[in-house]
Amino acid sequence: MIPLANLKSLSTTPRAGLVSNLLFLVMVVAVCGSYSSAQDTAGFLLDKQGEWTVGEKSLRLYKGQSLSGGALLTNAAPTEGDYAVVADLRGEIIKTIHCHYGVCRECRESGTCYDPIQPLPVLKSPSQVATAAKAVFELFAAKPDRYSVHRVRGSGSGLEKNGVARLDGYTVDITYFLKDQEKGAYQVHFVSLRENENGKRVFAPISESVEWSANKKAEIVVEGIQPGLYNIQIRHGGRQSSGWILLCSPAAYPTAATYFQKFVRQTDSWESEVTDSTKQAYQRAYLEYLSSQAGTKQ
Repeated sequence: MIPLANLKSLSTTPRAGLVSNLLFLVMVVAVCGSYSSAQDTAGFLLDKQGEWTVGEKSLRLYKGQSLSGGALLTNAAPTEGDYAVVADLRGEIIKTIHCHYGVCRECRESGTCYDPIQPLPVLKSPSQVATAAKAVFELFAAKPDRYSVHRVRGSGSGLEKNGVARLDGYTVDITYFLKDQEKGAYQVHFVSLRENENGKRVFAPISESVEWSANKKAEIVVEGIQPGLYNIQIRHGGRQSSGWILLCSPAAYPTAATYFQKFVRQTDSWESEVTDSTKQAYQRAYLEYLSSQAGTKQ
């Protein structure tokens, strides 16, 4: 496994030789806080409803929080419909708990939820994976609400996407974001997510328009735009939507796009166990980590 410190800039150098499991492991262990040390992390709280703690401890758990091996999830005052979903360091769901009639039970693969809640497994050799994930834990601990998805009135769900786009000079290819959409004119607004030490955006918002049809690429010239992480807002026919977009150089784009699509497939595999807004929040977190590896701290 390649040490995290050896990953080079995605914005300048293609990484065809990267071991795919490294970035995949690192990205899916995104956390909002830390409840365990990096050396004994067994997984993280992927999604939840209600107030959950570990054992008798009163510290409330948050989505994405790391969990130690042996941790026993507890809901002291469950309400109808409360739940908790736990994933391992590879992003695979390993525990689902549902609460009904004031009692919380662990679910089996068959979907039945009658078993008592069991502690998380203790990993025999977790330190190598946990060390690689430490940078991600720190990233999330700084701004736990940064990745949440907020719906706005008039939003078009068909346009709600996060992704990686190719930036060649000042030309941005946003075909991925308009795929399967109707023909017509779209207004595209880019807002940089990069901030200076005063918390202000490094780049001013930029707006352009593009004429989209299914038989051609949606390429848009945005003067002055640079590689990095942006919020992309799209308006068409009274609808509007927003997502996160990581702009990469032509050399870096194939690798970054491949890794991101692998992660999207992983979030899709969570199916109804995890809400769509939570899936999108994890996708945004993945993009931010890729951006940080590209030499542009966001």
